[in-house]
Amino acid sequence: MATDDFISNLPDEVLATIISGLPAIEAIRTTILSKRLKDVWRNVSRLDFDPKGVKKLFPAPNRRRSTVPVIQFGSNVCHDEGDDIDDTDPREEISRVVKNIDNVLLSHERNLMSCRIVHLSNSYRSGDVEKWIKYLTSEKKVQELAFLCDDFQHEFYPVSLYGWGLNLPSGIFSCRTLQSLEFTNYGIRFHRPFHHCHNLKTLKLYYCDIRTETLEAIVSSCDFMEHLSVCSSTSSLKQVRIFSQTVKTVELESLDLEGFIYLPNLLELWVFTATRKPITKNPYNFTRPSKQTKIAEILEYCTHLLTPVNYKASDPMEDPNLFKNLRELTIDLDLNDRREMLILCIVLQRCLSLHQLEINIEESRSEIEEATRDYSSVNSRLPYPETKLWEQRELCDCITFTLRQVSIKGFNGKDGEMEFPRRLITKGAKLERLEIWCNHDWSSEGGKATLGLLSLPRSSIDVSILLKPPPNLLVVLEDGSQP
Repeated sequence: MATDDFISNLPDEVLATIISGLPAIEAIRTTILSKRLKDVWRNVSRLDFDPKGVKKLFPAPNRRRSTVPVIQFGSNVCHDEGDDIDDTDPREEISRVVKNIDNVLLSHERNLMSCRIVHLSNSYRSGDVEKWIKYLTSEKKVQELAFLCDDFQHEFYPVSLYGWGLNLPSGIFSCRTLQSLEFTNYGIRFHRPFHHCHNLKTLKLYYCDIRTETLEAIVSSCDFMEHLSVCSSTSSLKQVRIFSQTVKTVELESLDLEGFIYLPNLLELWVFTATRKPITKNPYNFTRPSKQTKIAEILEYCTHLLTPVNYKASDPMEDPNLFKNLRELTIDLDLNDRREMLILCIVLQRCLSLHQLEINIEESRSEIEEATRDYSSVNSRLPYPETKLWEQRELCDCITFTLRQVSIKGFNGKDGEMEFPRRLITKGAKLERLEIWCNHDWSSEGGKATLGLLSLPRSSIDVSILLKPPPNLLVVLEDGSQP
């Protein structure tokens, strides 16, 4: 029985919006589905050129050569064409797809909201990257640009030593429409491309080689930057210094720093993320620094508990509280560590507007190191047992008045960890949701202790407490036996 073709009856704008969510290869492939979709891809608002999408076309590894369908991008048509593929070098096919980016861009008929291009290093050396940037900013009025150098990791350190980097013309990113830039696996040695970049609001640098002075100059050149992300930079980045009054969101991941400085004029910070685990999984063979800065040390620099060598405040009357307007905070801390618990107390006392808090518990020491470590210097400052730290501290205004959502991951139910969620449950008057994600090695004793949180008197009548134990320990809670 015939049925109505609802897809074909949709307006062109709706169809283009749907196809915009597909990779560029898949979007162009829709032309063979029906005449109605023949030219819809030309009006999509997003283009994602990821050559890795063609890998599924490669033959099985045990075959040396085979004829497989390959998408050829032309200025007017997209069709399947048989081609001999050497499965020992898939980069040839990736390179072939990258070469057709020009044809696709020229065939596209409207402005672009975003464009992402994954390419090989030779695309940069040949000048293609510069050409794409100029065309996308001038002709397509693009708002969001992302570039990923796919094979950069193979020559990352040799290139870095010779100073090769993102050497593009001065002011190439000064387009009036460009608001977001993302670079992955690049060496960024110069800040000239960011000159007069007055409209850029977001900058994301993943696995990039960049110096402290270069990052500082880039941020200073972007008068209205609001979001900065730096993930897994090399040891060239010694410090993070931000001279900006507009930055509101900062994400720092897996960095190896010698010092950490936020100047006091950064008073509109709304979102702060500092983690050792990268937000974006790196699918490439990138060699990370062997030593990563502890998140507790970063927090100490931010709260001025630690002051970098030769650091001088520009104005002694400046308000040093960078977290005063903070709304979202994501950090890695060990709640079993006395020092780190004290740091968390101080940070929360400085947060006057905090709404969301996420803590990833990472135990940084082995059991032997923990047993042999001398805590006498820390305990001598505490007039009460360490497990009573939260109970004896003054109430934080954010816990009492503003905090609404809290997530604690890597929870084991140990004595040191228990005090903080107890504090939240019994004193968090505005708390709406508390999530506790238990660690994979959660013990039955820890499970029983964690379940005890549900029986505590709750300060907020609206709070929901979600305990998420590992699946293999559910049996322990039900009948008391080991899985």
